Amino acid sequence: MFIETFTLRAAGTGGIFGFLTPLYWLFGYGMKGLLMLFNDQYFIALTVFTILTRLVLFPLNIRQQRTMAKNARIQPKIQKIQKKYNVRNISDPKQRQKANQQQQEEINALYAREGHNPMQMGCGPMAFQMIFLMGIIGIIYSPLQYILGIDIGDKAEKIATAIGYKGNYFQLELLQNIDKYKDVLTTKFGDLFTPGAIESIQNYKEHMTIGSLDMTITPSWKGGIIIIVPILCLITSLASSIVSTLIQKKTNQAAAQQQSSMMIMMLMMPLFSFFIAFRVPAAVGFYWMISNLVALVQQLVMAKFFPPKKNIAREMVVNTIERRSREESIKKIS
Repeated sequence: MFIETFTLRAAGTGGIFGFLTPLYWLFGYGMKGLLMLFNDQYFIALTVFTILTRLVLFPLNIRQQRTMAKNARIQPKIQKIQKKYNVRNISDPKQRQKANQQQQEEINALYAREGHNPMQMGCGPMAFQMIFLMGIIGIIYSPLQYILGIDIGDKAEKIATAIGYKGNYFQLELLQNIDKYKDVLTTKFGDLFTPGAIESIQNYKEHMTIGSLDMTITPSWKGGIIIIVPILCLITSLASSIVSTLIQKKTNQAAAQQQSSMMIMMLMMPLFSFFIAFRVPAAVGFYWMISNLVALVQQLVMAKFFPPKKNIAREMVVNTIERRSREESIKKIS
């Protein structure tokens, strides 16, 4: 139920994500332009769109990696402070509380000297990625509204009632079964579903296939070859997670020691995406698969041109220069 609720809200049908509607329209215009450019080849347009959105996020990913490098650089100093106070081995509650407070004060002073804010550990890039994901979901789940420009608006419930549909993927249901519903739509809602609009929907649906795969349907174990979509989602997500974990081990040696936690995190998202791919139309799974592949390429590029060791070394040089500058400023004031 959570998956359906999340995707329904993200698709712009209302609720707390309604403020993202302008983003859906923006993404919709972008996809419409790509469809015109690539002669209505939906999956080519979606692939290019995914690559472009990932490229927009690329600078944020570089910044995130540099932030991780800065955190990795001061980890030995933090561990030295933790070893100094050894809070875990203090049995007396009052003494432990006092030692813990002193330890935290010294760690905060270290952050101040180093000019590092641990609260900035990559939340920005993650938030932007989530917004972009929800924007993509919006145009995948509501193509009639945001790509084809059929302003269903507040008539959605009336249309759903007229066709007898009670599920969550209303516009995809219309898209998948347009030939079944077109008489009802043109009779009762002729102002929206004109002959030209029906033709646009039919043309859009024809291009929502890859070979014999209808990407508007939801994969299932008994659904035939469409099962390849969740499998590829799992494989590509797992590959991206493995590469990300290996890079993180090189960047943060302290995290690398937590093998079990990292293994759980490495497997959690691929398994989660595999599960979701059975609950949503195959087109969404296709997007995630392409997104995983692009993310994998980005990680490999970053590992080659922005390797963790060089990032850490660069942060050490930058920090030394900044610290000396602060010291000189203090001397001049005093």
